[in-house]
Amino acid sequence: MAKRLRQIAIYGKGGIGKSTTTQNLTAGLVEQGKHVLVVGCDPKADSTRLLLGGLHQKTVLDTIRDNKTEIQLSDLEKVGFKGVRCVESGGPEPGVDHHFHQHARTAGRLHRRSRLRVLRCAR
Repeated sequence: MAKRLRQIAIYGKGGIGKSTTTQNLTAGLVEQGKHVLVVGCDPKADSTRLLLGGLHQKTVLDTIRDNKTEIQLSDLEKVGFKGVRCVESGGPEPGVDHHFHQHARTAGRLHRRSRLRVLRCAR
């Protein structure tokens, strides 16, 4: 029987600890042996910073904007704490409509190896 993909979305108003919750939840899941892909959907692109040991990751939107050549998955994804795969999609500036479903579809296309995706979205 094939394992089912599970997605968890964490969202809410600014300043309530979405990034901290995402990173702590992810750390706990990988400690349990889960394979996790975290997709940050925040304009600050800070949803994966602790998982990457403080590294500020370039967003998917910035990578697409800056690269004129073919983009590889390795350009978008960084591996962090205990193999967590991290992607920062970027997002709308504060006060601009947020397209959560577009981010979810992007996450679905990034990798099929994960059994769990954690989406951290600005709200």
